Amino acid sequence: MNPRKIISSTMSKETEVKESDGRALIKLADRPTFILKTREGESRAVSPSQRNGNKKESESHAGSTHKTPEPRSIISMCVEMTNCIKLVDENMQLCEGPLDFLCDQQDFLVVGCLGPQGAGKSTIMSLLASSEISDIYPAQNISQQESGSNCTSGIDFYVTKNRVIYLDTQPILSSSIIDYTTLFDQKKGTTDFVNPETNLELQSLQFAAFLFSVCHVIIFVQDWFVDPNLVRFLQTAEMLKPASTTNMDQDYVEYYPHIIFLHNKAELQDFIPSTLEMMKEFYNKVFGNSRLQTHSGLDMNAASKEGQLNFFLIPSIGQETETTFHENEKQLIEKLRRKIHGVTRNAMTLTALTEKNWYHYVSKVIEAVKKSHLSSEYGRLMP
Repeated sequence: MNPRKIISSTMSKETEVKESDGRALIKLADRPTFILKTREGESRAVSPSQRNGNKKESESHAGSTHKTPEPRSIISMCVEMTNCIKLVDENMQLCEGPLDFLCDQQDFLVVGCLGPQGAGKSTIMSLLASSEISDIYPAQNISQQESGSNCTSGIDFYVTKNRVIYLDTQPILSSSIIDYTTLFDQKKGTTDFVNPETNLELQSLQFAAFLFSVCHVIIFVQDWFVDPNLVRFLQTAEMLKPASTTNMDQDYVEYYPHIIFLHNKAELQDFIPSTLEMMKEFYNKVFGNSRLQTHSGLDMNAASKEGQLNFFLIPSIGQETETTFHENEKQLIEKLRRKIHGVTRNAMTLTALTEKNWYHYVSKVIEAVKKSHLSSEYGRLMP
């Protein structure tokens, strides 16, 4: 074939393509262009599906204005308690029941109670735990008071809605516990001694040392001023408290709780300013070298001040009369509750504990208390 014909044919085809492209461009350019613009205040025409979607959105927005949105639950709801249960039995065995009422969160407060028999510990703890539910912790009835038997054995547990754990403990240095042990011939452990009085004091010291390790606040209840044996008991329990950690870090500060000296069933003369100053001076001197946090501002003053002795007087329960020296019993209990809830919560361990982790920490403390070499040596040196 002639190459000139091939070249001419290809050139003719290219010119045809160019001409056709040009015509197409002219035709596209000649078409009118419509620009749609919505007027102000008018809504744009939309498809039925879009219209239904916008209607649902508007209804949801309208509903949200009238209906308050539910707050996000950060933690799962815990089971609400209506009465106390056992945390530790009289043989210092940990019970599993409280674990069902604990949450996996860190904002909680633990308040324990110590005191002799009949001082009103259970009544005070019930009033602090709830103003709606009465007798959360069982108190002594008339027959128990006449027979001299104790009502609380071991440690009773109750947690409130705002995550405050209250621990009511069996009476310290109680003769009724010796009678119960002798009557039922309970088995003795390796740390028990022949003398029942020695066993009683060691058991009470173990409960106190345990509370010193697992509570943020300890309420030490007495019904008169003052028993020197109880003061010596507190000092000994502080000495026998197990270490919070085995870490040898020199920067770590050993944990000690806040302690409140509470005098229950106080008489009118106890509220006289001169008598109050005398009581405070006594505690300041006796616990001047103590590592327990005795000056946290947990007192009867309206405004909390750091450095004030943790000292409280509660008149006889049911005494509604308000005098010039003090408020009535309900007002003082409410003031004590507010101050306890606002106290500084120091860390018990190197790592922050949740409620459930606190329960597991409790089990370790119990084993440390029962296996303490210091407490067994102290028992052997007792007369």
